[in-house]
Formats: sequence, structure tokens, C-alpha cells
Amino acid sequence: ATISSAAAGTPGSRPGPRARLVAAAVASVGGKIGELSMRETSAQSLEGGIAWSEAKLLSVVGLAGGLVTASDLLAHNVLKLQRNPGTTLALDLTMGAAMAGGSYLRRLRRARRYHADNATGHEHKPKGSTPLPKRLRTAAVVGSTIAGSTVGLAALATTEQAGARLVTRGVNKVAGADTGEFGVFVGHGVMFTAMAGLGVLALRQMRTMTEKKAQALEPVYEQPPTSPFVSCGPTSEIGFEEIGKEGRRFVLMRLNPQEIQQIMGGTADEPVRIVVPREGSIGQRAELAVRELEATGGLHRSIICIASPTGVGYVNYVMAEALEYLSHGNCAIVVPQYAYVPSALALNKTTEGVELQTAVIEAIRSRIDEVNPEHRPRIVQFGESLGAQVAADVAGPLGVPRFDAVGLESGLYLGVPFRSTLWKAWLRASESMAAGGRLQNVSEAGELRPGSSRHIMINHHDDPINKFSYQMVVQRPWWFGPPATRPPKVPQETLFRPVISFVIALVDLLNGMDSKPGEFRLLAHDYRIDLREALEKTYDLPATLEQRDLIESALRRREQDWAERRLIARTGEKALRQLRDTINSWGQDSVNLKLDEIPAGDEASSRLIEYLNAKLGQSGSSTIG
Repeated sequence: ATISSAAAGTPGSRPGPRARLVAAAVASVGGKIGELSMRETSAQSLEGGIAWSEAKLLSVVGLAGGLVTASDLLAHNVLKLQRNPGTTLALDLTMGAAMAGGSYLRRLRRARRYHADNATGHEHKPKGSTPLPKRLRTAAVVGSTIAGSTVGLAALATTEQAGARLVTRGVNKVAGADTGEFGVFVGHGVMFTAMAGLGVLALRQMRTMTEKKAQALEPVYEQPPTSPFVSCGPTSEIGFEEIGKEGRRFVLMRLNPQEIQQIMGGTADEPVRIVVPREGSIGQRAELAVRELEATGGLHRSIICIASPTGVGYVNYVMAEALEYLSHGNCAIVVPQYAYVPSALALNKTTEGVELQTAVIEAIRSRIDEVNPEHRPRIVQFGESLGAQVAADVAGPLGVPRFDAVGLESGLYLGVPFRSTLWKAWLRASESMAAGGRLQNVSEAGELRPGSSRHIMINHHDDPINKFSYQMVVQRPWWFGPPATRPPKVPQETLFRPVISFVIALVDLLNGMDSKPGEFRLLAHDYRIDLREALEKTYDLPATLEQRDLIESALRRREQDWAERRLIARTGEKALRQLRDTINSWGQDSVNLKLDEIPAGDEASSRLIEYLNAKLGQSGSSTIG
């Protein structure tokens, strides 16, 4: 506005087309010069990144402003089209699409230059599907994404513009004169504040809803455990309703010795699972963890693993079962809960999580010090995703010496989030943090060698949770350097763009976990494929080749089986609710019904029928009102 007003010749006046074109040219050329001159140093500091980003954005804004002004002159002065909001919006969107198309063509040229997979060739599809050139598929995805984003942003921009105009008119009316650019600034400021306020209210409502959902009682996990070796069992002082949905799943999905023996052979112990609920102070919860270990026999196991959950209270079921197999049941897993909401909404709870994790470890270590040295269990910890941040930050920038001080022997941290203080310290000085190999970072479990008394971070090259950073709004991240220096799976053809790259990374962050029950892949934020091998090598729990194969098969089979149980239960409960509502609408409160069996071959339907019949009563009569 300052440049265009100056070009108009009258300070404070509304600039005309000539002034806007001059301003656009100055901004575009000046910004480009600044961008080129600061490119090499932009990644060295946040300040340099901000300056480089401002120059780049100034160049882009200048180009966009020039295109919009030129198209406006062409449409209204040359073609004599009628001036109205619809015409203006159409011109703006057309110029925006033209710039986006130019960027996409530039990306394709870079893809060919670096021989990227998405630049040429075809992709083999599974049997029964139709092959489609990958370039066309990519173009279709990009096109649909651009179209959807354009519509959404256009609606948001139209709403903001309309509101800002109303506010500006109000400011002019109060002032009794045209306030020019000042009134426009106030209008946009008011609309931004209003939209931000609505966003905060929506976030709070979402947090409340997710907390209620996390406490919901699931049909397939509705009965408390009967085992004395888990929380909420007959020897536990914790109520089944206190540990949330994920906690209830965790204690009910424990392996028994017979299941372990089928895979590992020989004899097996009763594994112990403890979930510490959120109620009480940190000190009280740490003391409760020790009492639960005493009540369930966990202090008599050879290894105690304190597993930090994600925000919603989830600890990977595959991890728990793999540890129980590898230890032949001679283990106890303790889960200290610090939140009941998804990790994205629990970021403000990680400080409490670190304090709780530390207190639980120290309390268990203090109790174990009273045990005969010959029978003391080893203490290790585990964390994945936000749980990895909490567990790793027990040490923070102090690293291994701090882990030793609290009494930990080993630790495994999968998909460590970018926010972790330990991870940030590792990026700054990995050699000094390594402590002679006792702290390591690898991209997959296969890179590890067997060992003990170590802390291992596993971060996939394409894990967005680990690669993301807030500074990406303006600063190039460490993994986005020159094409030849980038880690595997980071596209060499992709250019870093302030704000835009941040938004794309944010979308990847939200979609980083795309998993299918029973199908383990080395992909993004999914670490199930690493778990068995990582646990074996980190906690020094050797297994034979045959046992490894059997464990891997069992983990996949059990995960799929539990997922099917949950799906069948949800589907069955929905059917029962519909049946109940219909029967009640007839004025009845009970029904005599037994569903027929499904012919052999349709296992899923058979399991659903079995579930419904069990709910309706084995006698064929049940009150469902």
C-alpha cells in the first residue's frame, strides 16, 4: 500500500492502476534480488530464514499483484466487461490458477532433471485393477487438491472480504470521512480476530468431544478383566472406568502363557500390564504404579517397561505383545496416562507427561533397590509418537547421563516428534550426545546391531512427525537442503517455499499414520514393522530365527483379529439399537429372536451373527428395550 500510494503521487489516496503496476514491479524485482542474494545463508539462522522468506514472498506478491492488475485492466478497460464482485473474483482465481500451473510445470521439469519416479513411467497395479500412467494419476490428485483448496479458500476469502468491507464502512461512517488504507487495515484486522476467536472456540469444543469419546465404553471391552496380573483385575485397586478406552483395551488384550508357549515353545510366565489413570497428583500416581506392581506380581518379572502413551492413552498393541513373546511372559508393562485426547490436542500436556514418566521411573527404581540384587528386574522405557517425546524428554538435552541418573537401563523411541528437546539436542550435536554409542538414531530397525544398555531412536526418512517444524513457515529445515544432500524419500525435485511448504508438511503431518490392521509397512509414521526387531536388539531379548518368524506372523494375525472384533461389535451394537428402536415403536419391550447361521465361507458374517445371538441371549429370547 505504501509503494502504490507513493506511486500515485498523493500520500493516503487510493492508488490507481498505474501506481499498482509500478508497486508490483518494484516488489517483484526487489524481492527476487533479495531472494537470490540470501538463498545460501537462509538456512543458517531463523533471522536469515525470515529475511529470505520475506524477500521471496514480496517477489511472489508483486508478481501476483501485477497479474491481477493487468488482467483487471484488460477485462474492464479493453474488453469493457461489467465491474462486479463476480468478475473480480473470477479474474483473481484465474491468475492464481495460472501461477499454480506454472509452479507445477516447473516441478515436473525438476522431476525429470532428478529422475524422480513421478516424472515418467507407469505404475504396476494389483491384479484386477486398471493401470494408469503415474503422471496422469499425479495430475488428477494435484488437480482435485487445487480445485478443493481453491473453493475452500475462495469461500473463506469472500467471507473475510465481505466482513472487512462492512467494518471499513463503519469506520468511515464513525470518522465522517474516507479513512483510506487505514480503514481497510482495521476491517481486515477485525475479521482476522473474529475468525481466530471462532477457531479457538471450535478447538475447545473438539477437545471436549474427544475426551468424552476416549472415555466411552466399547462393546467388545465392556467387562473388567478377571486376571490378577493386570490393572482393574481382582488384585488391583484401580476401577475399570478410570483408565479410559485405550486403557481398557490394553489390560484386556494381554497374552496368556498358553498363547506365548504356542509361539515361543518351552514355559512362559504370566505377563503383567499396569495402567495408571490420570486422577491424583504426580506423586500419588507414581506411588500407585508401585502398589499396582506389587499387587499384580510385576516386581517379580525380569524386565519392567514403563511405556509412555500417546495423547489419547494409546500404547502400541504390537509392541506390548512382541515384548511379551520375546520375554516369554517374564515382563511387566506400566502405562502412566497423562491425557485422553488425540496427540494434536495434547501438546500442552507433554510437560505433565514428562514429570509423570520421570516420577514413575524413579519410584519403581527406589522400590526395586530394596529387592535382593540377584532378583532385581531391569527397568526400560518405551515411547512412540507423542509418547516418544515424553519418554525421550525424561533426559532432554542432558541425554544418557540423565537416563542413568533416574535408573533406566535402556529405552526405545519410535517416531520422535520434532518438538522433543532430546531430538533438538541430537540435531545440534549428535556426536557429543551419542555417549559412545549408547544413544543412537537410525531410520529402521534393520540398521541396529544387538546390544544392551542403550537408548535407540528410530525415525523413518519419510516420517512427517519427526521432520516437521514450526520454523518451516519461513526457514528451510535441515532435511530440505540441496537435492544431493537430502535423506532418502525426500523428493529431490521439490523446492522449498515459505508458508506453502509449511502447509504441505502440515497436511503430511495429519496424514502421516495410514495403516491397515495386520499389514506392516516401512512407511511414514507407522513403526509396527520395526517393533519386534527393535525390541529384541534394544532390550537384549534374543530369539531364534523360527521364533522371529512365528512372532511376526502372530502379531499380524492378532492385530487383524482384534480389529475385526471391534468392527463386528460396533456393527452389532448399531444393529441392536435399530432393532430396539423398532420394537419399542411397536409398544413392546422384548423380542423372541434367534438369527440363522450363515453358510460356510462367509466368516465375517458368521462372527457378526454369533455376536448378535450372544447379545440376544442363548435361549433366543432377550429383553432389549
